[in-house]
Amino acid sequence: MWDNGVQENLTREQGMFGFKDGGMDGGMDGGMDGGMDGGMDGGMDGGMDGGMDGGMSGAPRPVSGTTAAAVLPFDGMLGLAEIDALSVPQGVRFPESSWRPDLRAQLVLSEFGTTNWRQFDETETVPREKWQHVNGFTLAPPSLDIPDNLEAELALLMERARFQRNGARMAEIARQADHSMDYWKTLLSLTPANKPATMTLMIAGFTIGQMVGMYFKDFFQRARPAHYLPTLMTVLPTPAHPAFPSNHALQNELVGLLALRCLPDSLSACYADAITSLAYRIGENREIAGLHFTQDSDAGRQVAHWLDREFMGKLDIVQSLVAEARDEWHVSGRATLRSLPYAAPIRRRTALRPTPDSMVVI
Repeated sequence: MWDNGVQENLTREQGMFGFKDGGMDGGMDGGMDGGMDGGMDGGMDGGMDGGMDGGMSGAPRPVSGTTAAAVLPFDGMLGLAEIDALSVPQGVRFPESSWRPDLRAQLVLSEFGTTNWRQFDETETVPREKWQHVNGFTLAPPSLDIPDNLEAELALLMERARFQRNGARMAEIARQADHSMDYWKTLLSLTPANKPATMTLMIAGFTIGQMVGMYFKDFFQRARPAHYLPTLMTVLPTPAHPAFPSNHALQNELVGLLALRCLPDSLSACYADAITSLAYRIGENREIAGLHFTQDSDAGRQVAHWLDREFMGKLDIVQSLVAEARDEWHVSGRATLRSLPYAAPIRRRTALRPTPDSMVVI
């Protein structure tokens, strides 16, 4: 899913994230409506960044960041002058810096899978209504079978649809459907070459968030907004899985939290607000698109903080990667600027009503 660091260009977040290739990269050839059998559904990559590589059939591009044109034809083996004896090195090990981040992230997933993250309290958990972990963390979303709850959620989505679906935001929503990692690599100037350990942890956030989110989606079986109000006319097709919690909110919040672990303290103080804001915005965009209720997004963020607090920071491999990642960032200190023309501060909601062991998410 990622390039080899030489091209310094990530390809598509496919496979591990459950995403497909295509989308906005192809300009007119792979645009918002998918062009000719491509675009959003995984087809024509088009344009300078891919031309016809994506294929009109929606075939995925090579995940290594190379294409067929990069294969060097060579017949047989290279001839050597000395044929009686051959010297070979000993003690050779595969360099950790040569790992493709998305594949190394599977090691984080493997260790996370040994934890008890799915162990719920059987006396407190009610199928489709309430899930409580043995450590006390609880998800209990307000029921949408209660008319007042449903009306409040739909009213907010209708307001968003009316006032926030502008051209620039629509393009952003479309791109983030399958390529939200592009926004993270732009925000933090990431490539597999310059920040391999940081990228590995962030990709692990997507991978683990995807799996955990699907578990909760299956548990709660919540319908999508369009199932209640088809006239919302969602910006993108309604996804083929339940709504609660929002995986975009969960994954990107977790990615942001893991990114913050990677940064030296002085740099974390500089970047924390931007990281938090990007994670929030990507989840919020799914509401503007009409794909999620606010309770879906809030719960996704709540789960992300629980995972980071109770599990991720305790994994040996995460601790090792954090140590590696901190060596990738070089900064001597920080300064404060007070005269820049700042935009209005972002207003954020609180998460679901907290239980004693759950967390309020900004």
